[in-house]
Amino acid sequence: MSYLSPVTEPTPSKPEKAIDPAEKALRKLEAEQGLLDPEGRYRAQINALKMAQDLIELGDRKARFALVVMSVLNAVLVLLVVRGGESLLPSGGPIGVIVKVELAAYVLVTVFYVLQAIEALRPRGTRHRQVVELPSRVESGVSMRVLFHSDVAQRSREEHRALWDQLRMDNLTTELSDALHALAVITKSKYAALGRLYFGLGVMAGLLALFLATIGVHQMGQ
Repeated sequence: MSYLSPVTEPTPSKPEKAIDPAEKALRKLEAEQGLLDPEGRYRAQINALKMAQDLIELGDRKARFALVVMSVLNAVLVLLVVRGGESLLPSGGPIGVIVKVELAAYVLVTVFYVLQAIEALRPRGTRHRQVVELPSRVESGVSMRVLFHSDVAQRSREEHRALWDQLRMDNLTTELSDALHALAVITKSKYAALGRLYFGLGVMAGLLALFLATIGVHQMGQ
């Protein structure tokens, strides 16, 4: 007599319900267009920061080019004044007064727009970064200020390493978000100064043209 239990056939599992194609398409769309995961957010912020830095560097190059154009305009004026002498530049009469006024206006405009070039090129981003105490304990979603050089320099090497050992992804993305906002403010003020600077180049060119026209009228009247 056998004491073995009869072998029972395994009950076939029920097939999973097939996913509706429309629902599958919605899930795919949500995965592609929905909320960013932490790594995706980090990559997007890094790319945005690189674009902002490139825009700032482009603004600096534009400011330097404007200074080159300004130097050319000033060189033309200096050559006229230094080498023209009495034969070219009238010193008396109404024309002489007009020439002096135009020269004075040109000098004042030049000084003002040189200041705009300095405003466009000056270093930014270091003000208001010094605080009494930097974060020392890692908290979720809080910027630990471990990326910006002035913040890094305020901590000891050991404190900086210890923070990185405990750092979370949301700490990084929060600080990168703050950095992106700071770069946006810098870019806005830099390009506002650039706009004034390039407008000033137009004003300087116009004054120089008016100065040349005045000299031409004087020469024709002699």
